[in-house]
Amino acid sequence: MKKNIKDILITAIFLTLIFGLTILSLIKKTVLFSENENRYLAQKPTFSFEALFDGSYTSDYESFVTDQFVFRDSWIGCKTRVELMTLRKDINGVYFCDDDYLMEKHDATKFESDQAKSNVNVFTNFVNKYAEKFGPEHFQAILVPTASEVLKDKLPLFATPYDQNTWVNKINEMVPDGYVYNAYEALKDHTDEYIYYKTDHHWTTLGAYYTYVEWCKSTGLTPYELSDFDVEIATEEFLGTLDSKVNVNIEPDSMALYHLKDDMEYKLTYNMTDDVRDSLYHYDGLKGKDKYTVYMGGNYAIVDVETNVKNGKTLLVLKDSFGHSFVPFAANHYERIIMLDLRYYNMFNAEMFIEQYGVTDMLVLYNVVNLASDVHVFKMK
Repeated sequence: MKKNIKDILITAIFLTLIFGLTILSLIKKTVLFSENENRYLAQKPTFSFEALFDGSYTSDYESFVTDQFVFRDSWIGCKTRVELMTLRKDINGVYFCDDDYLMEKHDATKFESDQAKSNVNVFTNFVNKYAEKFGPEHFQAILVPTASEVLKDKLPLFATPYDQNTWVNKINEMVPDGYVYNAYEALKDHTDEYIYYKTDHHWTTLGAYYTYVEWCKSTGLTPYELSDFDVEIATEEFLGTLDSKVNVNIEPDSMALYHLKDDMEYKLTYNMTDDVRDSLYHYDGLKGKDKYTVYMGGNYAIVDVETNVKNGKTLLVLKDSFGHSFVPFAANHYERIIMLDLRYYNMFNAEMFIEQYGVTDMLVLYNVVNLASDVHVFKMK
């Protein structure tokens, strides 16, 4: 009898928790954007019999319940701790590495997909076309590997991430020599330095600097020395995208901003509007969760950067977010930089931009994984 009462009590508690949390999730105010995860959350789908019968309604509703579940961030952290107790080394696509590094896990499927094959064809065709048009001193593409490629020595035992260098080498076989630069070459000798964030998937400003130096050598520019910059520690409380995926207590990153000591002036115009600023760094970005937006203000379709470098040179940059910490170095060599993000810009026509803005130089800068998976690369056609 006592055993039956105990079983009934346990079952009642379990059902109360499950149904209670589900009901709370459904009645609580729907959250549009997760600042912690830096993404928009699934919203309640609109019911229709067509969507019900083709399965899309139930799939969308499941995503809605998962994203809007009450205490979601706490549950993610709890799940991570439990899995760490089982000695798992990668959780939710994140490796737990030496020296308190979190690194993204990338396997072969992302690089062998139809999307990756299509992107390689579009990218190499673009490089071949504009390499011939501009020549090596005026056209370069930079591919930046993730931390799991450059900092392999910090990976947990038996971790087997995809070899990104092999993929970049295949791309280089499809284009003329000297036009596609693997940033691994600039970073491999600095693995004992702070070149990638520990809680975020981006490189640090220092990692971007070392690649900038090699880019300058390829384009005939004279790079500035580290001693030419004043280094400002903008924050020591940066918790990035990888921290959001696991949500456990971890030491935050610091963010360093590099200011050229020369008397430089900048005018940044965002999305061709009256949003005009006079700094390469957007300090308001440090107030929120996504502090990486301190670089150039974050993701915009187009940013027009004008400087007081009067040399008649205009650089067109096609980039993902890795370019945000790189362009502040490049800006010191050009009278104007047009920075485009094809994820947000839908009317890209390279020939039109070259003519309209008097483009003299071009740079394509992508993280290797983004180049393989980004569905917007087709806009380079």
